[in-house]
Amino acid sequence: MRVAILGAGNLGTALGIVLAGGMPGIRAGRSRDVSLWTIEPDVASEIAASRHNSKYLPGVALPRGLHVTLDLAEAIASAQVILLAVPSKVVRSVAQRLCSALPATHTGPPPALVSAAKGLEEGSYLRMSEVIAQEIPAQRGLPILAMSGPSIAHELARGVPTAITLAHPDARTARAVRRQIQTPILRFQVSRDVAGVELGGVLKNAYTLAFGLCDGLGLGLNTKSALLTRALPEMARLGVALGGRRATFHDLPGLGDLVGTGLSDHSRNRRMGEELARRRSQEEAFSAIPGVVEGVGSLTLARDLAARRGLRLPILEGLAAIVSGEKDPLTMILRLVG
Repeated sequence: MRVAILGAGNLGTALGIVLAGGMPGIRAGRSRDVSLWTIEPDVASEIAASRHNSKYLPGVALPRGLHVTLDLAEAIASAQVILLAVPSKVVRSVAQRLCSALPATHTGPPPALVSAAKGLEEGSYLRMSEVIAQEIPAQRGLPILAMSGPSIAHELARGVPTAITLAHPDARTARAVRRQIQTPILRFQVSRDVAGVELGGVLKNAYTLAFGLCDGLGLGLNTKSALLTRALPEMARLGVALGGRRATFHDLPGLGDLVGTGLSDHSRNRRMGEELARRRSQEEAFSAIPGVVEGVGSLTLARDLAARRGLRLPILEGLAAIVSGEKDPLTMILRLVG
């Protein structure tokens, strides 16, 4: 079967390695032809020439079976599954390009489109599957799914067993896609709660800043554990108010992703909190962190949505005050723990 991955960042590249069967010593499972699409010529050239992506996933060899291309139509040709692994801010533009590149008719069932992007669209506050649905009409027949959960790319690319959630309103559709993309190390649980799965990925980015602040302030696991205990109910309250199910936030897309991202040295959102604790401005912090940091934007949008619904979420509000420079990081963290 053929799988197309749109986006050659760290997660897209890691997914390409796993799905193409590039894990030494690990049984590959079913055979797949995997295409990796990028808009960055330097990334494509390096992958093609040396089988490495030093910009986004340094130190990891890419399998020969992973084909990289700058041509979107070539990447998705005959694909049964299309994985969208691009930053949330470009999901709409990529969906527009994808809609234009899709063939007018399909010889078989249309491909399934799985969004791995974690974010809300600024201005509209739409989740990524909702953005995609606006750009790719239902008449095209593509089922749109969401995947989210603790999936640190550097670990996944090294063959660390990983479990995440795959969501679609029709569980049969999600199970069918799971059969196509599940591997011995990348496992999927199925959910019908698309809103909860996507919101878990968004909100954990915001709350992960708190873990980074603790690291930057020299605080330890006692403080992080207290913040985690308080952050999870907040995430669930807001997530339920936005249409998700409470149980989802106590599962892989919520608690699992928050713990994984909050404690990972590879997390850009955790690193952002660390930089802010050192009294760096947002601009200085962004410039010091390679790649896209979704947490600050997610924090702002989540705070706005909470205010619209009359929810008082102390940790979210406290983090926003730190990010804006209104409050001292240590003073606010101590207050939130208490």
